[in-house]
Amino acid sequence: MNITLITPYFPDEHTIDSGIASHYQLLAQSLAARGNNIVVMHVRGQYENEHDAFSKHSPAPNITVLTFKVRVPALVHRLFKRRWAVIDLALKLRCMLVTAGTLNKILKQYNIDVVETSSYFSLCYFALRKRVKAPVTVRVSTTLSQMMTAHYPFKSRGMNLIAALEIALIKKSRHLITHARSHAQELERLYAIDSAHFTIIPHGVNLPGLQEESYNNGAAIKILYTGRLEYRKGTDVLMAAIPLVLQECPDVLFELIGNDPGNEYQTGFEQGNQNALLKKVFFKGKIANDALAEAYQNCDIFVAPSRYESFGIIFIEAMSYGKPVIGCPVGGVPDIITENYNGLFADTGNAQSLADKILLLATNKHLRKEMGLNARKTVEDKFTAEQLAANSLNYYQTLLK
Repeated sequence: MNITLITPYFPDEHTIDSGIASHYQLLAQSLAARGNNIVVMHVRGQYENEHDAFSKHSPAPNITVLTFKVRVPALVHRLFKRRWAVIDLALKLRCMLVTAGTLNKILKQYNIDVVETSSYFSLCYFALRKRVKAPVTVRVSTTLSQMMTAHYPFKSRGMNLIAALEIALIKKSRHLITHARSHAQELERLYAIDSAHFTIIPHGVNLPGLQEESYNNGAAIKILYTGRLEYRKGTDVLMAAIPLVLQECPDVLFELIGNDPGNEYQTGFEQGNQNALLKKVFFKGKIANDALAEAYQNCDIFVAPSRYESFGIIFIEAMSYGKPVIGCPVGGVPDIITENYNGLFADTGNAQSLADKILLLATNKHLRKEMGLNARKTVEDKFTAEQLAANSLNYYQTLLK
């Protein structure tokens, strides 16, 4: 089968920690491994140090990546130089137009059978208003509207319009995918999109090899958090829980990996706590994939107290390394974590509850190991790259009937 994947994010020198990028890279690789031909349309903004508006490369057999680097006209920058949201809206509209203007040419050139795209940034918004020469399915993750409603630190009319375009794209689409039934039901509640129209295809991960003893053998218990440091991810709750844990169990180390814009959370934490405690907490920022894999391998417990996750791929990443996980019963997370089997739930937004769950695992090695083994089995049974490819191909076949 010849398949086009259209995405605003795909791994390159500028994209390191995007969940959408990781999904489409894994999907491309796993589909290509089954002998399918994959064309990735990567439509994104052009960076200052880039002079070419288009590039093409093949990172692996059967995969071709076409990167369209879109620039906002200089006039828009001059007129709205202090209104970044307007410039961002103009960029996204141009990305949509580029997608609409090139899609059918690419479908014809590569003899494409089916298209999958992300709803994020609405790249196929204008394309779906034309006659597209292949069925287009839209994968819906956490929408921008969901993020803005309760979890964004800023809002604007420009961003509201971008969010509205995404919802309009979803409503216009005949073929819809999401990764958890609970997320489909949430979209129905919020936007009156019939949840029955969604096909559920969970995300997947590549299974890493495990060391014979994958747990840290040192005296200190290592607690790992990965992801952007922000309110939606419950970073403030984790910051409040850390002193509570260390007060009861000093032999614990916390490692936080992910972008902290303006070092807001790190600065606040360091200003509010004493040096003895600060020596137990490490803010690592963004790190390379190899270092991230090593962090997963070397931790004892993974924690992410998100207020909302439409799925929560960070949990299956940690679980694939045989680690017990702690999250909150929100969004699609209960589709991954089974309480007292492969992890624990803390009450959403409750630092004391989160500290209690961390302490329960930190003080019980047997429980950590048992839940870690169950966590690995959960991923093997439900969330591998091979299953993602098989489920996607089965679904694509239904679109061609």
